[in-house]
Amino acid sequence: MGALSENAGILKFVHTYGPGLHSGDADPDVHDPRWQQRQVNDFVEFAVRAEELGFDGITVTEHHAPLMVCPSPHLLLAAAAVKTSRIRLGTAVTVLPHYSPLRVAEEAGMLDLLSGGRFELGLGRGVPREAQFAAGRDLSDDDLRRAWVEGLEVLSLALTERDFTFDGEFFPVQRPTTIATRPLQDPLPVWVGGSSRDTMRLAAARGWNIMRNFGSNADHRDALEDYIKVAAEHGHVRSGGNMLLERFVAIGETEEQADRNLDRLIRSFGLFLALYVAGGQRALPETDGEFHAADAHISGTPSQIVAALQQAIDETGARRLLVETFSREEAALFAREVIPVLKERNLSS
Repeated sequence: MGALSENAGILKFVHTYGPGLHSGDADPDVHDPRWQQRQVNDFVEFAVRAEELGFDGITVTEHHAPLMVCPSPHLLLAAAAVKTSRIRLGTAVTVLPHYSPLRVAEEAGMLDLLSGGRFELGLGRGVPREAQFAAGRDLSDDDLRRAWVEGLEVLSLALTERDFTFDGEFFPVQRPTTIATRPLQDPLPVWVGGSSRDTMRLAAARGWNIMRNFGSNADHRDALEDYIKVAAEHGHVRSGGNMLLERFVAIGETEEQADRNLDRLIRSFGLFLALYVAGGQRALPETDGEFHAADAHISGTPSQIVAALQQAIDETGARRLLVETFSREEAALFAREVIPVLKERNLSS
């Protein structure tokens, strides 16, 4: 199976997964290592199931709250890589400010080797304030922004150059360096997640792909058009096949069942937010876009989900959809009754 961005004439579907959020437990002991182990195993099992169901890819997110058992998404994908053979594997996202970009590049290469050339690296800045939590100290917004931009530059060099050096503020590379594990894919597919035009343009200039979630369909369309324009200015031909649009999906055979599944989705995010309360104050702002998904979730029967996603495709121009359901039953129903309909309806030359 080729890279997700290949063949824009075919609609592609990627299922993303947040270990812990999918447990279905009403009041889990999130600090119990046995509970955590079950979440890890559930993700690997789901990756196998997603391949069987016909999803084009599966991604895992990175978070550092106890409920989300995925502080090391690359380790989870390594386990999935040896259990699957066709499905594309990716991060949505690896939070680059947490790491040395050289280390990220080497682990990306290792994952591509393990998966036989099926890994796709998703990069992001992370949830506001979460980078500080993972680092164990406060960092200024300006420091985070500059480290993010510099990290992208070093990562790009590491994936494409040998014996390179870099005169940087945060990640200097003072002696000629070549990463130890190089990807099989050349170039390795890279996806950059974000909502700002600046982030989209950073991706466009490098010929990388983009991931978007929150915002109106008109916002996404405008961002895609600007991304395509900037990419062309740098010699890259891009299209809707290079944009992955995220939707949280609550699907049921009936509207009543879909409503129950939507309640579960909302409850899962509520549990996650509760873990970011420290000293009586929220560590994440109430308006943090990652968790206010009113413009990124859809619910209903299969025909209603088809209609909602078709509208998103038509209005945004995206040809890649990143979906997250919250039960095995929902994933199977989506794969059986939504994916084939939309793929057939949107097939183009």
